[in-house]
Amino acid sequence: MSEDLPKPSILVIIPPPVWALAFVLAAWLVGRVMGLAAPLQFPLIGWAVFAIGFLISASGRRAFARAGTEVIPASKKNSTLVVAGPFKYTRNPMYLGILVATVGLALVIGTIAASAAPVVFFLFVNFISIPYEEDKMERQFGDEYRAYKARIRRWI
Repeated sequence: MSEDLPKPSILVIIPPPVWALAFVLAAWLVGRVMGLAAPLQFPLIGWAVFAIGFLISASGRRAFARAGTEVIPASKKNSTLVVAGPFKYTRNPMYLGILVATVGLALVIGTIAASAAPVVFFLFVNFISIPYEEDKMERQFGDEYRAYKARIRRWI
């Protein structure tokens, strides 16, 4: 990979699942401290949505493991460009799964504050994590990655 890739910021070094958990916990805490009602609380549906998100994310992680490549977003390089499994449908199945899981947790918590967590996670990943990774992959895999990027959407 090219040496001119900028050093990742702390925002990229901290893994997105940690950010997702922090956003959900912050939303839950805001709801508790403010004594917010939970008009959007649907625990059974929420846990089901969380499980679906977990499975989507796990399928992406499993595809990385099969390919023998790094899962850490701030790694200096990736051994392989993964285009199999869920990566045939979305360039970011792990992030998509985490996003779906945060929607599930928001439904479990049920407050308006909790509904902000998936939105904040989406904005964070879409505008901070993914651009860093896409730049890294373009520098490392060049035309092969650009062709993949042209074929497969970022989300769904």
